[in-house]
Parts: sequence; C-alpha cells; structure tokens
Amino acid sequence: MKNISRLKKYASHKLMAILLLVTCVSLVACDPSIDSLAFDLPEANSQEDLTPPEAVFSASVNEDNYLTYTFANESTNATSYLWDYGDGNTFTDDDGEDGENTYPAEGTYTITLTATDNLGVSSTYSEQIEVIEPEIPQTLVPEILEAGFDNGDSGDAPVEIDSRDPWRNSSLGSVIQITSSNNYHEGSYGAKLPKEGDRVGYQLIGEFTPNKFYKLSFKYAFRDQIDTENGSISVAMVQPMESIDELEDNTVGTISFTEDVAGVGTMVSGSLTFNSGGNTSLAIFFFNDADEAYIDSFEIEALE
Repeated sequence: MKNISRLKKYASHKLMAILLLVTCVSLVACDPSIDSLAFDLPEANSQEDLTPPEAVFSASVNEDNYLTYTFANESTNATSYLWDYGDGNTFTDDDGEDGENTYPAEGTYTITLTATDNLGVSSTYSEQIEVIEPEIPQTLVPEILEAGFDNGDSGDAPVEIDSRDPWRNSSLGSVIQITSSNNYHEGSYGAKLPKEGDRVGYQLIGEFTPNKFYKLSFKYAFRDQIDTENGSISVAMVQPMESIDELEDNTVGTISFTEDVAGVGTMVSGSLTFNSGGNTSLAIFFFNDADEAYIDSFEIEALE
C-alpha cells in the first residue's frame, strides 16, 4: 500500500512539473517584449545571387540622321531589359538587343537601362546625350586661273602675262590661241581654237568638296567656216590625265555644242553641271572639231 501511495505522489509531482514547463514555454512564445529570441526563417530552396546583373550601354549617333541614336547593350548576367529613352519612348526586351530611338528635336535626354535576372535582381544604368544638329560644312569652290583669258591686261596687246599658261598640257594637244576679234570674246581677249581641232585647253583646279554638284558656265562662239561640216566645241570635267586616250575613263561630265544650234558669229552662253564624285581636284578640258571656235569667261559655282 505504501508503494502505491508513493507512486501516486510521484506521478502527481511529475504532472505538475510538465504543466509548469508548458506554461512557461507558452508565456515565452507569446511575450512580444522578448525581442532577443525573434528571427526570420529563410524561404524554401532560397540561395544567394552569386552573379547579379550589371546594366551598361554605350551610345552612338546615326551618321545619316543626327536625331537617331543607337545604344549598344553591354549588360551582363541579365535576362530581361527595359529601355527608357528619356523622351517618353520605352522598350522591353528579353534578348539583350541594342536599343535605338529617333528623338523629336534637339535637346538633352537621359537614357536609362534596367537589367534584371531570373532571381528578380535588377541593375540600373543611366547616361545623358545631347542631340544637336551638326553644322553643314561650306562647299568649297575652286579658283579658275585666267578664266577670262585677259592676260592681266585691260586692252593692250598681251606682253607681260600669257593667259594661256594655266591652260597648257602638251601631251593632250597644242596650246590654245588668244584672240581679240570682235564678237568672239568678252572683255579684252578670248581663247581661240582653229578649225583643224589640234589645240586644246586644260587646267587642273583643286579644292572641290567631294560628292557635290557644281555648275561650270562659259561663253562660246563659232566662226562658221564655208564648205565644212558643222563644227563642234566640247567642254568636259575630267580627272587628272596625261593622254587623250584617258578621256573616256576619266570624264565626270561633258557637253558639246554644234554650230547649227547656236553661237555662230556671236558669243552665247553654255554650261555644264557635274558631280565631283570622290575627287578634290578636277580639270577643265575643252576642244573643238571642224570649225574655228572660241570660248571665254569661265565661272564655277556650287549647287545646293
């Protein structure tokens, strides 16, 4: 009987101890004032982002349109990209393509690229550009020496200056003659080409702007020789050459006039429009055929 009594007493004490422990644990867990025991549980299967994305790009202006810019995407470790071009235009991309935008006007714009990876981590990079219309360089207009064949003289016979000098090229033909005959020149003198067609004028002039249109103007006339076929006078713009055989391959523009069209017995106007191509230097080349011809008053101008 004593043993049974002891067992009941022991069980009673043990039960009280367990109840007291449960009560203490409950009090501790529910007590918000015990901050030192607070902690966060990690999300399931979470891991540290060891290769976070980095957003970066470089900007370049389009050579043909100053309002259009290309942005080379140089970001790393990202899977999606958001472009903000700073003018209200945006673009979302999942392939890492370069950005491109055409701006409405001159101004300063801030471009922002946000690069994000599969873990939702983002990187942002911004850069400013200044959109400015470039200045258009002035088209160069070369100088023609002795364009009026006046020998630097106001009316007397040529003595000190020979206006044929800038027009000489012995490998292409004999040098032009100079005339002061009425109706065949402007000013004091003009260039004369005998009917045999064995004389030419050739002058290399420089300082052309490449790929620009120019207009070469001049005055010309024919003598109207009797019992000859209709004569002609031709004016060409050519690349530098040393032989008449090179004319076909070196010509960038040419025009011919015949005596049955105009210019018989009096000076009339002629012109040649040409493109300088890739050249900075070209030559004026003129020659005649079958009739005595005259040419004078060369001028050159750039066309818009």
